[in-house]
Amino acid sequence: MSRNTSQTRVRNISIPNVWLWLSVFVSVMAIITSLLGIFFQKTYSREAEAWAVQAVGQDFANLAVVALMLVCTYYLSKKSLRAYLVWLGAFIYLVYAFAIYAFFIHFNFLFLVYVLILGLSFYTLIGGLMTADPTILSQSLLHNTKSKMASALLMIIGILFGSLWLSEIVPALLSNKIPSDLVETGLWVNPIHVLDLAFVLPGMIITSALLWRKNLLGFLMAVPLLIFSATMGMGIIATFIISVKYGMQVFFPAGIIVCLIILLSIYISYLFLKEVNENSGRA
Repeated sequence: MSRNTSQTRVRNISIPNVWLWLSVFVSVMAIITSLLGIFFQKTYSREAEAWAVQAVGQDFANLAVVALMLVCTYYLSKKSLRAYLVWLGAFIYLVYAFAIYAFFIHFNFLFLVYVLILGLSFYTLIGGLMTADPTILSQSLLHNTKSKMASALLMIIGILFGSLWLSEIVPALLSNKIPSDLVETGLWVNPIHVLDLAFVLPGMIITSALLWRKNLLGFLMAVPLLIFSATMGMGIIATFIISVKYGMQVFFPAGIIVCLIILLSIYISYLFLKEVNENSGRA
C-alpha cells in the first residue's frame, strides 16, 4: 500500500473532532447523572421502589459504558476502525438508556441533563455513522469469517426477547389486565417493551439478515449491536444484584440467560474485531 493511498484512507475514516469532543462531554455528563442516581437518594425519590432499583442498576451500567466510550474515543482519535465500531455501540446504548431516563423518570432536577445527553448522543451517533466511508468499510469488513456467528447470535437475541416480551404483553391484552411489572413500577407502559419491540429487536433481526447476505450495512452494525446487547445485559445484572440486596424477588434463570448473552456478545465481538483490517482504516 502506498503512502498516498494510506493517507487518503485515513481522511475517509477519520471522525471530525467535534464528535470526539462531544463524546467526552457526553461521558462527563453521564458520569454525573449516574453518580447522583447511585449516591443521592432524592434522585429517584418519586419512583416506585422496583423502578428506582432498575434506574440505579442502569446507572451502574452507565459508568461501565462511559469508561468504554472514553477508551474508544482515545483510540478513535488515532483512526482505529475497531474502536469506531465499539464506539457506535456505546452510543446506541446511551440513546436507548437516556430515552428511558428522559421519558420515564418522574420530573426531577436532572431532567434537562437527561434531555441534553439524549439529544447529543443521538446526533453524535448519526454524525459518526455519516463519516463511514463505504470503500474503507468494505475493504476492512466484508471478508470477516465471523459474520455468520454474529448473524446467528443477533437473530437468537431478537427472536428470544421478542417472544419473551410478547408472552407478557399478549395475555395481558387478551385478558384486559395490566401486566404485573407495570403494577410494581407504577408506569403506564414498559419503556423497555416499547424500545425493544419498535426499534432494537427488529434492528437486530434485520442486521442478522443483512449479515447473512453479505450486505455492508450488516457488517457495519453487527459489532455495535452486540456491544449494545452486552452493555444492556450488564444493566440487567446490576438490577438483579441490587434487587437481591433489597430482598426483592428475582428470577435467577433469567439472570443466567442474560449472563450467557453478555459473554457470547463480548466473545463474538472480540472474534469479529480481530479480523478487522486496521490497515484499511488508518495509517
